[in-house]
Amino acid sequence: MKVLRLKIYQPHAHYRIPFTFRRRHTYPIPPYSTVIGLICNVLGVKGPIENPEEYKIEDLDITFKDFANDLYLAIYGKFESMTREYIWFRNLSLTAKGGHLSRFGSPANRVVDGIPEHPGGQVPTRIDVLEEVNLIIYIAHKKEKVIEKLANIFRNPEKRLYPLHLGRAEDWIVFNGEPEDAIKIIEINEEKEPIYGRLKDYDYSWIPDPERGKDFVDDKFYNSEFKDFFRKVHGSSHLITSFYHIRNGVRVFEHIPVKLFEGGDFPMRFGKPFRFLKDEELETPLFFAKMKYPEVYDE
Repeated sequence: MKVLRLKIYQPHAHYRIPFTFRRRHTYPIPPYSTVIGLICNVLGVKGPIENPEEYKIEDLDITFKDFANDLYLAIYGKFESMTREYIWFRNLSLTAKGGHLSRFGSPANRVVDGIPEHPGGQVPTRIDVLEEVNLIIYIAHKKEKVIEKLANIFRNPEKRLYPLHLGRAEDWIVFNGEPEDAIKIIEINEEKEPIYGRLKDYDYSWIPDPERGKDFVDDKFYNSEFKDFFRKVHGSSHLITSFYHIRNGVRVFEHIPVKLFEGGDFPMRFGKPFRFLKDEELETPLFFAKMKYPEVYDE
């Protein structure tokens, strides 16, 4: 099995937890949707995609829906510290509620203490920011030619829409290490191997839930012991976003039930280690989640 492995460094990053506002919390690693955004960026695919079953990604010779439904992701990461930024966000909706008037005194004025400002109201916001972030992302696909083409596109992203980033637009990425190692296709032995101890070089990973999210767990990556492993492994439960479609002007995401593994020892089964597909070079178990394009229902 061929898998694309990306080693990524970010000096700082914020992967927003979507239901946090006044203080914007961050996940310790990017959700699947953030990585999907990076892939779409290098492919030159700009959403929203109105007809995914017809939209063809020319460089991969595949439709967007087929690409999405046959895609698998595994994400690992660590960071050195977390800081908290205190900033002002503009909120134009406050203009109708008197926010502009309370700040500037009249609808036409935009100057306070001799300094021009943006119109509307302002909201103070705190943002949690990760520092010195290191990630490793594994990308698999049912069509191995897609992986080969995608590797070449990452090495030469001439069709990218924006500077390569994960998280906010200012959270730029750097591929970490020698070029041949930072973006690399690796061969995975399809015989599952015992996993002892801990993640070797990374602290965090998403592990898909085989019971609540069985549509996102493919048997070729896991065996019958996985449910027992998932019940025993420590971690907090989350619903993590993946692909989305637009409905009534709103993004409707597919959500994947997962545990956030936060380090610690892997559980055992009757004194024996559980078995997983493995990156032999990095001694990393591969916790792949199957992506799925959300179904679009009629009104």
